[in-house]
Order: sequence, then C-alpha cells, then structure tokens
Amino acid sequence: MPDRARGPNGRSPRANPQDQAAGLRRLFAPPESQWLPILLASGRETGDTRWLARFAGAWAEQGARTLVVDAARAQLGAAFGLRIRYDLAHALEGDCRPAQVCLQAGENLRVLTASRALAHDGRASDAAQRFQAGVRALAAGADCTLLVLPAPHRPVLAGFSGSQGSSDVITLVDADPDAYQRAMQTIRAASSAAEIDTFRLLFQGMDPPCAGRLYLRLAAAAARELGARTSDAGHADDAGAISRLVRAVRCRGIHISQRVPGEKRVTAVETVS
Repeated sequence: MPDRARGPNGRSPRANPQDQAAGLRRLFAPPESQWLPILLASGRETGDTRWLARFAGAWAEQGARTLVVDAARAQLGAAFGLRIRYDLAHALEGDCRPAQVCLQAGENLRVLTASRALAHDGRASDAAQRFQAGVRALAAGADCTLLVLPAPHRPVLAGFSGSQGSSDVITLVDADPDAYQRAMQTIRAASSAAEIDTFRLLFQGMDPPCAGRLYLRLAAAAARELGARTSDAGHADDAGAISRLVRAVRCRGIHISQRVPGEKRVTAVETVS
C-alpha cells in the first residue's frame, strides 16, 4: 500500500516555508511576561501602598525580573523612594524616550508610572491599544508584570488577562464600613470584563478574625452569584503571607501557561496559609 504521507516520487512533502518560519519564531521567541492585575477598590487608590512595594520586592527576591506598572495613582514611586518625572503618556506622546519612564527600584525590579496614560484611555479610538502596546513593549524581558489598576478597567483587564488564557487577580480589601460592597463590586466588574481564574483577596487594616469572617462572606457570595473562585491571601502587612502569595501565583502562572485551550475550571474556595 502506498505511503500517503509521501509524495508521488516517494519523498516526504516539504513543509510550507512560511509555516516553518512561524514555528521557529514561536520556538525561539522569549517567553511572555506573567501578567498579574492588582485591583484597588474605587476611591481607595491613594491609601497605604507600602505593601505593594513589599509585594513587588518579594517577587524580585525570589529571582523574578519584575516590572510594577502603577496605573492607579498609587504613588508607588514614593514607596520605593523614587522621584517620578515621567509617565507612560509622555513616551507615547513623544515627550521622552521610552527608557526614561521605567525606573530601577532595585535588583530585578523596575517601576513604570502609567496613570496618566490610562486616564487618556477612551479619549481616542486607539487609546487602549496604545496603552497596552506601550506596557507590553516596556515589559519585554520581565518575568512578571504587576499591573496596578484603580478598579476593573474593562479594556485593559480584558487585554492583559487574556494573554495566557484565564488568570489570577489580586483584590485588595481595605478596612472600611463598605468593604464588603466595594469588594463585591470589584469582583463583579472584573468577572464581566475577563475570564478570571482566581480572585486572591488580600486584606488590609483589619484583625485576622474580622478578615476571616469577611472573607467567608465574600467567598460564598462570589461563588453563589458569579461562579467565581476565590482564595484567602492573608494580610497585606504579613510578610509571610506576602511571600506565600508570590509563590502561589508563580506556580499558578506556570499551570495556566500550560493549560489546554478550552479546559474547564472548577469553582472553589481556597485558602493560602
């Protein structure tokens, strides 16, 4: 019986050169950065963000080349002791060189201020694409990019969360009389904007028993109303919790990058401790 995999002369058919080139580009292209959105509740962007500096530092200490994108006016530059002069918007508008908007905050750690660029999003039809393209270009070479958003920003969250399938997001739950409503509003908006694998809830400004009770309420409501998966990430001021959260998210990122497209996920409640 003739071998149908071979041509009429008995030789294997040659692969399309264009297909070969595309395959080689995929094989040798540097891996894309792991994108981790960090959602700050609306109206709480200017709170104590020193935990973000510790969180980013923990990634760098674990060997990950880390870029922190402050698109929320969280004053992260000050938290790192840096004087911020340029925003991503300045580079997009040609007022400075792209390299000038990224500042070195330590070994394996850079900070990019982009709140002005995000504020411009929506003023032009291509604003969201320009913002994402600028961030992606400056994230080249980073193992992890922490994208700090003022609240679920639908086009941006959808654009970055979809880069490797579904993803995790960190949601800060601050001590506030309306903490439950604010957190649910954030989870609901993010769920409608992108496929989120796990909402990792990080608590700030409340004692562990209070945070534990609030987490149980949020986890039950998120699962019941949205089918959302949640994880108790602990307290923002607990160095041990921050370190465990970094390890958990890094492992999750590896799992997601290897996931088969269309694979179903199971809704569940997790605790990181």
